[in-house]
Amino acid sequence: MLRALMGRSLALCLALLLSSSLAAQLEWVADHPATIKYHLDLQNVQQHELRITIDFPAVGPGVFYVSMPQSSPGRYAVHNFAKNVYDLEARDAQGDPIAVHRDGITRWAIAGHGGAVQLSYTLFANGGDGTYSGIDDRKLHLNMPASFIYGEGLNDRPVTLELANGQRPDWTVATQLVALGGRKFAAPDYYYFYDSPTIAGDIMRDEWAVKNPDGKTQIIEVAMMHEGTREQFDDYVAWTKDIVATQQKVFGELPNFDFGRYVFLCAYNPWIGGDGMEHRNSTICSAPVGLEEYADRLIGTVSHEFFHCWNVERIRPASLEPFHFDHANQSGELWFAEGFTSYYDDLSLVRAGILSQEDYASGLTGQLNYVLLRPGREHRNPIEMSQEAPFLDAATANDPDNYGNTFVSYYSYGATMALALDLTLRERGHTLDEVMRLIWRRYGITEIPYHIRDLQLALGDVVEDQDWAAEWFDRHVYGSELPDFGALLDNYGISVRQNDADTPGFAGLRLREDDGVVKVRGSVAENNPLYAAGVDAGSTILTLNGVAITSVEQFNEVADGLTLGQSYSITFRQLGRERSGTFTATTDPAFSVSMDEEVKKKVVKLRNGWLGEQ
Repeated sequence: MLRALMGRSLALCLALLLSSSLAAQLEWVADHPATIKYHLDLQNVQQHELRITIDFPAVGPGVFYVSMPQSSPGRYAVHNFAKNVYDLEARDAQGDPIAVHRDGITRWAIAGHGGAVQLSYTLFANGGDGTYSGIDDRKLHLNMPASFIYGEGLNDRPVTLELANGQRPDWTVATQLVALGGRKFAAPDYYYFYDSPTIAGDIMRDEWAVKNPDGKTQIIEVAMMHEGTREQFDDYVAWTKDIVATQQKVFGELPNFDFGRYVFLCAYNPWIGGDGMEHRNSTICSAPVGLEEYADRLIGTVSHEFFHCWNVERIRPASLEPFHFDHANQSGELWFAEGFTSYYDDLSLVRAGILSQEDYASGLTGQLNYVLLRPGREHRNPIEMSQEAPFLDAATANDPDNYGNTFVSYYSYGATMALALDLTLRERGHTLDEVMRLIWRRYGITEIPYHIRDLQLALGDVVEDQDWAAEWFDRHVYGSELPDFGALLDNYGISVRQNDADTPGFAGLRLREDDGVVKVRGSVAENNPLYAAGVDAGSTILTLNGVAITSVEQFNEVADGLTLGQSYSITFRQLGRERSGTFTATTDPAFSVSMDEEVKKKVVKLRNGWLGEQ
């Protein structure tokens, strides 16, 4: 079992590394007799294959087991990375071939090794995003758990990674791993290695220094593979600088990055998947589109992932420690780790002047409609929503589910909770920023994993009222309540208005039309009037209020003529039989959020205190 060793072993390695000069520390890693060495042969990258050779020195007696991870940092579900590993070959301490035996889905056994093993295998990878790897004629995009077999029982050894000399000499490398020179890089242990995505190819770069209040200066780097211009890149870097500075203000400081550097690993081109994934001293931000048209959309991922270098990378729930690479960690705190981060990603954009206050306000429309109107909150509270992540976070399944009625994303749910808490705290003379800073001091700087009650106590300490904090958590964290956002947002000159208060509606009903047949697409929400009538996914609508339905347009015309509060009939075909039911016409609950054009100076002052001067 490989698990996180960010405590004693990593701290010890880092202390050894940083106690000497840079040259000495690099020599120590490269020449240490226990160092595990990965060598990459790029000869067949055009066919999406990488030949990987690993030197495992000082292997103990008996059978030596090697495994492929099943989980990846920042993901909360199991992934079958081992399916893309094949042609395993091994040599013993004398360099002679020895057998490799499959010992499980992700595990291989090697016996008779004589105290050292050299293992070679081929990796196929043609994905590339925040979890999976991509190998092709343009790049290496390596997420380490998706790429590299590990040796069991060797968790705390230093690791090096080296690209073959003479192959793709024009490619440069970007990573949070420590550069040793000559396209060779190092990690103090396996956990850090697996947490260090690495890209290689034609990379555009920029970096700048950021100073903390204690005077310590650290480097922030943007390393990007894209098809656009240097000017587009420079504009994007300028936005990134503004985000870094804005989020630094929330916590009062940057984290102490382990080697004094943080790197944004960005890929915006047609040959990559869309994603964002946080790591301790870096992040992957990728999308199959370019900066020329989509920069204003892509920058939100940069904002989200950088906020994670505080919240979840260092302010870390105990449920993710230790992080397991051989199975998924289940966490009940993702509403905070991911959801509160989602609140701050757009908030950071508007405070940095990248997003206007008007666009921020209107952008709340989709989020609040999704969270407030989706029936899932009747079934699970935020903790329970978070615990569903192993089934949802890029996980795969073949059978249908009822998540349309029973689940609300912990990203959006948590962001909505954070919005509610921030606006409620401001009514009491405090802010969510204060709470985040206190949590950072207690659990981020110290890297002491937290529990949900620790968050509650921090809230109580900020407002100096533990009873109020306990009540808020009972209602909104352990329960599923949400406040009246219309009243909260009205204080800031932001209005919440129902779209069609006088028109019947069907709560997100999706229909598709095919040759005069109208069928229901997707699940029917529990708060949809047709749910009580028995209509479900795949049902064919035959009549509505006695009128034969042969098109979606006709369905909408009949629906528009219904009277709110009255009961009507519907007939439909379900599982080969004609069925009938009745429903009561109700209004469509969807609403819009918008900034009021004319407000008093007092309201503008409050708004600017929350969203920042524009």
